[in-house]
Order: sequence, then structure tokens, then C-alpha cells
Amino acid sequence: MPMSARTEDANAIQLSEINASTIRAIAALRVSESQGDYVASNALSVAEAYFEKGAWFRAITCLDMPVGFVMLFDHTLPGAIRKNGVNENEIGLWRLMIDGRFQGRGFGKRALDLVSAHARTRPGIDAIISSFIPGPDGPEGFYKRYGFILTGNRRANGSEIEILLKL
Repeated sequence: MPMSARTEDANAIQLSEINASTIRAIAALRVSESQGDYVASNALSVAEAYFEKGAWFRAITCLDMPVGFVMLFDHTLPGAIRKNGVNENEIGLWRLMIDGRFQGRGFGKRALDLVSAHARTRPGIDAIISSFIPGPDGPEGFYKRYGFILTGNRRANGSEIEILLKL
């Protein structure tokens, strides 16, 4: 996919399993420099996922080219233990990133559409819970435009603002 991908290409967004042939491309994705403090690296996220039975993670691809990464905490997966801060009816959005080169094209919104559709397939799930670090280049506006609401709670030693999306 050329770097000049059109916004219409958002319709080609898919959530794809990460495997040995795609991990390097996923690990190489980066948010813009000004957003670096808001999301963990994809390499760290994939490593964490392999040690958490409730992790569900995927590459965000457009026309088979990696453009981002998403990771959920799904306590309905076999062996998963529900975490503090995640209610029985919620799935946790742990990570969502779109590479800085591909932001502003509707890819993040389309990825959240697919994540929401996936969450609706999980037994008893009717909401997505997440959090973000506030700041000038942070994701607050993106999440609010999508429909997430502020819960009034804070996480991670008070530095992250909790948000909720009803499905």
C-alpha cells in the first residue's frame, strides 16, 4: 500500500493474527514522536500478551499491510482471570495504536468498529473499558468522537483517565 493511501482504504482494514512472518513489521510500527509517551511499543505489548491468558491481540492491516496494533483483555477466554477494574460485562481495550504515517485516514475508527463487533461476540459482554494518559497529543478526542465516555475513575496511580463504550 502506498503511503498516500486514501481515506476510502479504511474499508479495507482488517484485524489479522500476528505470526512469525509478520511480527517484525508489527514491532516496527511507531506512533508519531509526540505520541510516544501515550502507548507502549508493539514489541512489548506482544511479549506481555504471551504471558496473559486473557490477552487477545491482532495486527491492524490495510490491504494486507500492517498499519497498527490492538490488544484486548478478555476474561471470557479459557484460563483468563478477571482483573480489577474490569467488570463481568466488560472487555478491556489495553492497546490501540495506528502508526504515525497512517493516522487521520479513518483506520483507527474502522479498527474500533471491528473491535466492537468482536466484543459483541463474547459471552455477556456489553461494554469496552479502557483508559488513556491525558495530554496535548493524546487520544482523548479520538475516543470521545467514537462514543467513549469518561467514567470519572482514574487508573495507574492516577495518571490514566478511565473511559467506557457501551456496545
